[in-house]
Amino acid sequence: MGEIKFDQILRESGFSQSAIDEVKAGKLHNGGNLDASSEKELSVKLAFHIKAAKIDNVKTLFLDSPAKKEYDPTVDSIGMIATDGGDGCLSDFDGLKLSNSSVMDKLYKKAAPGSDLNLSKVEIAKFKGLKSHEDIETCLKSVLLARFRSYKKSGLAGMAPYARSKKDFSVSDEVKRMVEAGKLLHKHAPRFQKLLLEYPNSAPSDMEESFFWVNSTIDEKPTIALVHRMGVRMAENFTRAAKVVSSAAAELETLKIKD
Repeated sequence: MGEIKFDQILRESGFSQSAIDEVKAGKLHNGGNLDASSEKELSVKLAFHIKAAKIDNVKTLFLDSPAKKEYDPTVDSIGMIATDGGDGCLSDFDGLKLSNSSVMDKLYKKAAPGSDLNLSKVEIAKFKGLKSHEDIETCLKSVLLARFRSYKKSGLAGMAPYARSKKDFSVSDEVKRMVEAGKLLHKHAPRFQKLLLEYPNSAPSDMEESFFWVNSTIDEKPTIALVHRMGVRMAENFTRAAKVVSSAAAELETLKIKD
């Protein structure tokens, strides 16, 4: 695939030439909202320029140094998963703590289809009968580890649907719909779009990836997400994406959408 023309992509995204010039000068430019692919999606367009002498510096920042906590005041804690490229372990989640313990303990103990938590039916059953805050935290960590392993093995097909009072909500279908709606992605990086949809089956040999968990406070409640970052070298460029693959807490997160 040839080199990606970033000026062209920005123009096709609706950025004016003056906005593109500002981005190149180092300004973060908010281009407004994008057309959402569904009523459950909030889409915005941002453009920024990272000056780096070597592409490896950018890859290290994106893949190996999730500095989200340094600029996002809602982030309480963050941790890498399976840095050795393996299947991960419970100790990867040692830094994960549930604040507002009395509220969260009540939510998890009373978890049910259609409640404020995004859990599958199997996961809900695991929290039944737990007594202590420590038991709930340990169970949550085991649930997140199981989600990570299932996704890494089977991709979107490994993401269990969230239990709802009526029809369960399919996270994998939601991700597929959003990725397939990416017209610019399809036009300029079809191989990468295919990777997002078919991971891990279509992963190229030069793909690099990392996984981490993020614990944020949204509306005074912990919101926990698992994030997959991946990158592929394309000509002289490094195309990358961050995908929230799981969220198991109350309130709204990138893929935490009630139907």
